[in-house]
Parts: sequence; C-alpha cells; structure tokens
Amino acid sequence: MSILAIISAALVLLSACPMDSGRAYDAFQGKDQEAPMLLSYRMSGNSSIRLVYSEPVVIIDAEMNGIKLHTMQHGTVFSIQFPSPVERGEEVIFSVTAEDDGGNTSRASLHLAGRNLEIPAALINELSVKGTAEAPDRIELLFLEEGSTAGMVIADGLPEDASHYAILPDIQVQPYDLMVIYWDREPESMEPVYSGSSTGYIVYAGSDATLSGTNGAVILYPELGGAIMDGIIYTTGESDLADGYGNNRTRNAALQMLASGEWEGEPVSSSLVTQSRVIARLPGAPDTNSADDFFITAARKSTFGTGNEYFPYEE
Repeated sequence: MSILAIISAALVLLSACPMDSGRAYDAFQGKDQEAPMLLSYRMSGNSSIRLVYSEPVVIIDAEMNGIKLHTMQHGTVFSIQFPSPVERGEEVIFSVTAEDDGGNTSRASLHLAGRNLEIPAALINELSVKGTAEAPDRIELLFLEEGSTAGMVIADGLPEDASHYAILPDIQVQPYDLMVIYWDREPESMEPVYSGSSTGYIVYAGSDATLSGTNGAVILYPELGGAIMDGIIYTTGESDLADGYGNNRTRNAALQMLASGEWEGEPVSSSLVTQSRVIARLPGAPDTNSADDFFITAARKSTFGTGNEYFPYEE
C-alpha cells in the first residue's frame, strides 16, 4: 500500500470517530462494568444453600467438593440443592460463579459445615462464679428434650465481648440429662454422673480465664450466630459502673437479653455467692427469664451433675 493510501485510510478512520473537546470516545460508556456481589448465604436443612446477590444474575457454574451441580437459574435469590445432605459437622467447599446481564462475573468459594438440626431445648441450671481450685467455676445445663449438643455455644457474656466461649461436643442427651461445663480448670474425671434415669455429662471448656466474678452474664446459644436460647444476668448491686452492672461486658449482654425478651427485670443478686454458695435454678419451677427463677444455695449444697434440690442460704 502506498504512503498516500495509508494516510487517506487514517483520515477516514479519524473522521469516523466522534470527538468531544479532544477526548477519546469511551466504548464502554453507560455499560455495567461492576461485578455482581454475593450479599449473603445460608444453608437450609443441610440439603441446599440459599444465595442472595446484589443484582439479577445467572448462576453459570456451581460445585460442591468438585462435583458439578446443574443450575442455570436467573434472579437475585437462589436455592441450590446439594447432591446429598451434608452430615452434621461435615465440612465441604461450595463454589459458585454468577454472571450479570452486562456479562460481568464473580466467583465465590465458601467453606460450609453441616449444621446440627437436633438441638435440644436447654436451660442454665446451676452456676459457680467464685471458684477455687477445690470448687472451680462451673456451668450446668439442664436439657428438656432429646437431641445432640454438637455446636451449641456457652459464652461468658456476648461471644464478641467474652474472654472465652465454649463450643459443646456432640453428645446425645435425653430429657432431664445434665451437662457440667468446667470453665477454666480441667475436671479430675470426665466420667458421667448417673442419678436415677438422668445422666450428668462432664465437659471442659478450656478457658484461660475464670468467669466474670460476681458481675456477669452467661448465655447459651444453639450455634455461633444463633439466637439466644437461655441466659442469666447476675450482679452484686454494689457498683455504679456501667449503669450498675459492674462492667461493660455484663451491661452489653444484659441489654441484648432484655431486648430479645430472654430476660426481664433486675439481675440475680450475687452478693451472697461464695466458693461454696452458688446460683441454682429453682427445681421444678417454670422458666420466667427472670431473677425469680434462681436462688443462692446454702454452703456446700450445690448439686452439679444431678438434679437441683432446694437448700437455700439463710442469713
């Protein structure tokens, strides 16, 4: 091609390109260039996963542990079935690729674990918060129905504020079974305690710190991130700190429990608690989510591992 022909072709191309005050034309102007975002995900019954995206997309690829899942759905909310249910505690990797209407794609790789779908209803039954080597800090749970404790969480306050929280092991329990959780000292024996038809299981929380003394809150959850199942707030009532709760950790837990309806009224008074006098739930009484559900035991009358008996401290 001659030099003249090349110059002529270039002039034709330049004249065909619109110019705006000397700026080059953006071929992508007005087009969506943002990749779609996975806003949230949640397993449903260990058999499927629910995905929520920031905009309408097509799921163009989904895998679980490398197994392709067949789906070409379009929308913002999706339910994708697994090839088989995920077992309780089983860990899997779920990967998904989504494409929006502008051709932008995003890929997410999620680590999932099979949830415990057999969480038993339970109550905090007894509590030692001024422990010693001989009588350590302990939390006792009373189970009201059959189920598995796998993944249940007991926390010294809200999990995000707590110095420690314990994730319970997989133990199959029956109604009126108990679990004694040794908080910061390993128990001398892990052998269950048998009393009549009930069993008292022993668990070690492995905390580096004791419970929060006589101003605190202990909260039970079905799993991390779950709603509060049960809880107890206790204070000496002798402190003006944190609106009378003694510390901010207790105050934060109390406000959340009050807001959720899992506590009503004043905290349990722990002013009479000692190493040998503990907080115990009234045996056989209804759960009212209040201080009326508890009493302070007489010295050396705690019943960890067996059903509560009413031996109150009397001044």
